[in-house]
Amino acid sequence: MPATPTRTPSFVPRSIPLSHACVRAGVALATLAAFSSANATNGPMPHGYGIKAMGMGGASIALPQDAIAAANNPAGMAMVGERFDMGLSVVIVDPKSSFGGTEYKGDGVKAIPVPDLGYNRVIDERQSIGVSVYGNGVSTVYDTPLLGGSGKDSAKLTQIIASPTYAFKLAPGHAIGVSADLAYQRFKIDGVPDATGVESPGADSSTGVGFKLGWMGQVSEQFTLGAMYSARIRMGKLGAYRNLLANRGEFDIPERYGIGLAWRPTAGIVVAADLMRVNWGDLDSFANALTAAEPGFGWRSQTVSRIGASWQASPALTLRTGVSHGQQIVSRENATLNYLAPVTPQDHFTLGATYALSRETELSFMYARAFGSEVRGTGPSTGVSVDMSQHWLGASLAYKW
Repeated sequence: MPATPTRTPSFVPRSIPLSHACVRAGVALATLAAFSSANATNGPMPHGYGIKAMGMGGASIALPQDAIAAANNPAGMAMVGERFDMGLSVVIVDPKSSFGGTEYKGDGVKAIPVPDLGYNRVIDERQSIGVSVYGNGVSTVYDTPLLGGSGKDSAKLTQIIASPTYAFKLAPGHAIGVSADLAYQRFKIDGVPDATGVESPGADSSTGVGFKLGWMGQVSEQFTLGAMYSARIRMGKLGAYRNLLANRGEFDIPERYGIGLAWRPTAGIVVAADLMRVNWGDLDSFANALTAAEPGFGWRSQTVSRIGASWQASPALTLRTGVSHGQQIVSRENATLNYLAPVTPQDHFTLGATYALSRETELSFMYARAFGSEVRGTGPSTGVSVDMSQHWLGASLAYKW
């Protein structure tokens, strides 16, 4: 087993979403979102935001389908009408790590809830306002102290983002949108000593603000294009972890941007595809090498491609499927610390469906399989391997008016 650095950043990402009854349900979901956690797979991010998009491999930049659209492209809120969506996913994770030939697994199989919600209101024929609430993160717990601590090695990170959004239709089928991204994160590490020998300083939290821009345009009867840009969200520093994370506790949410296409070859069928870039390599706590003065996870910036299709099988039933592929962000020479955040899966396969209960109410479902992709360490991480696979199940309820 390689020598343990004297300073070991242990972050663990984890994830996360009218009648008075709807509002109360939304508040309850938002509260749950702030305290639940999930293992994500494009870094701390899930493969998509919103149950419908997740059923299509995450493809969504040019295909808004619900009031979670601002998470994917704020311009999409101009196209979804007046609605309220609340969803809940459950992710079942299977993390594995190996040190010197000894395999370690997470402390039991866990089904972790991941809520989201969204609300959109049409002001007039051109303007709409709304909000999408969604999350990122990872949670990992081992029943054995792998790096010399006295208790269980564990780490939990929750990031919740609320995106109040204004969208404007430039012309029929064309829109722009802007979101303010209001972020909250909560971080906790146990069992891993920092530079001063402290193992468990307790939970710490911080907030931050960013913004998101988007455009959508129907360029022909069959084709719609989309583009989005999400700025880096600069979070307040986590003071309790100033001796563990780079730059005295810095832990920001990365810049991302992408383009999308939606193609309608015939009535009832839509094919959507996205290409997205996530700049993990710009954030020291994620990108620093294992051997750096302030070691990190050694993550590389990532390009994610995803494609999905939907078919309206009947007036009430829509079926979906999709796949996504992301570049491996965990480098082999920096595999060691990624036992705490084994976000190695690169490929997802998804299924989804929506059933309209009435003109105002619909139920949506999705299943996603994130396939394991083992990373075997080299150089300073020789003898270490990390891997993880996942199953996702989710459902959402929508009210339209």
